[in-house]
Amino acid sequence: MLRRFLRAASRRSPTAFLVALFLVIAATSAAAYALLPPSTPAATETATVKIQLENGHGSGVHIGDGFIVTAAHVVGDAKEVQLKAKGDALRKADVLWVNKANDIALLRTSSDGLGIAKLACHAVNVGDPIVAYGNPLKIEFVAAYGKIAGEPRETGPWKSVYVTDITTVMGQSGGPVYADNGDLIGITVGVMAAPIGFSGSLVGYGYVVPSTAVCELLARK
Repeated sequence: MLRRFLRAASRRSPTAFLVALFLVIAATSAAAYALLPPSTPAATETATVKIQLENGHGSGVHIGDGFIVTAAHVVGDAKEVQLKAKGDALRKADVLWVNKANDIALLRTSSDGLGIAKLACHAVNVGDPIVAYGNPLKIEFVAAYGKIAGEPRETGPWKSVYVTDITTVMGQSGGPVYADNGDLIGITVGVMAAPIGFSGSLVGYGYVVPSTAVCELLARK
């Protein structure tokens, strides 16, 4: 059918053929673009921070006015931490509060140069596409694509977490998880426990605290 379309256009005139060829290329490019990972606004990356501690590091996300949300286990009992944005220098951040039941902590720092994540106070559905940002191991500021694999549930030390099919490793905890429209829908907190003798990352499932829990905590404080 495509050949017939181009052949018919070529019989009319060279100009008609070129226009037809352009339309075919444009349509093909659009179809290829649709197969790419979910598009995300620039703020999804620029709002991500790396939280540096003496014994390791984690991730976090800026939600505006210098407020940083991260996982409680990332900061532990610290009252002050160092953090940085992509391509930026370390800056000080104060730990405002920690909620161990939900594994969420709130920090405050200078907002200079930080993007702002749009915190969504609504639930998402199983199967929804997501993108998680963080700082796994020695790699900084990378994205991982996947989907919500299970509804919120209480498991291990966490009061309520989504199950995702994104493999989670050390350093990603506290990092933001976004819907494909750029809304912040959760915070990475852990990985599904593996059988003895297997690496946790081999299980291939991660845990994410829903943004609805974050919104509830922020409303209480």
